[in-house]
Amino acid sequence: MPPRVTSYMSSPVITAKKNDNLAHIRNLMIRHKIGKVVITEEDGETIYGIISKSDFVRILYNRKKYIKPLEMLFAYEIATTPVLAVSDNRTIKAVAQIMVKRNIGSLLVLDKDQKLIGIVTKADLVRAYAEKYHGIYKVEDFMNRNPPTVSLSHSVFYVIDLMSTSGVGKVVVVEKGKPVGVITKSDIMFLNIEGLLNVSRVKFVKKRGISGRGFESVVRVYSLPIASDVMTPDPITVKPSEDLAVAADVMTKNRIGTLPVVDDEGNLVGLLSKQDILNALRQV
Repeated sequence: MPPRVTSYMSSPVITAKKNDNLAHIRNLMIRHKIGKVVITEEDGETIYGIISKSDFVRILYNRKKYIKPLEMLFAYEIATTPVLAVSDNRTIKAVAQIMVKRNIGSLLVLDKDQKLIGIVTKADLVRAYAEKYHGIYKVEDFMNRNPPTVSLSHSVFYVIDLMSTSGVGKVVVVEKGKPVGVITKSDIMFLNIEGLLNVSRVKFVKKRGISGRGFESVVRVYSLPIASDVMTPDPITVKPSEDLAVAADVMTKNRIGTLPVVDDEGNLVGLLSKQDILNALRQV
């Protein structure tokens, strides 16, 4: 019988109130090493919504709209509502089916009295797959064969735009066809968001150069972060022929959500993500 969601859910659930600012919520995510914070009404119990790392990426993607510092942006402004939940007797396969169908990354877990007792995320389901489903599928059966890629020198704003528009939520940094880094939502979380949103705060150096009027003078050269500044270097990789459960176990033990897939020469041929594991879990 497939395991129940209670065997893999995370508990207790980290929460914040809907009038808490985003700086506080970002700090909660970093402190507790989580990607989701459940947002409640001011009573601290009634569920209002949920905020994920994706919402912080969205702030940067829509940077023309979100120009206020994080202390002046509040949970209710970006929280996803309503929040979907499942009962504590559902199987992990059923939960995977709901997540994929609804295109969501988590579900709240309620007991028979409709009380919040946990949250189940993609990472929890990846761990379940690693423990329960060896020898069924290989990495190549579910990997993304056309992952979004960037070079070392692509700007961080290009990276963020690609993460948002590709639907994958992560990019691989490549050099001469080989993966040299990955950039995920977690990497974006550690950026100085306010500094990136406020051009007046962007660092610059003064150098001799040609001014806007075409004369030689001292000019300001602005320094925006590039892919090599924010990527996680030397990513763990996997081969297409590897057992999918082994790859899931690598993700779980290393607390990562993506694995570049390489051939025998080390060239990038695909990308394996938590979403791909969920697609496999639906079919076992």
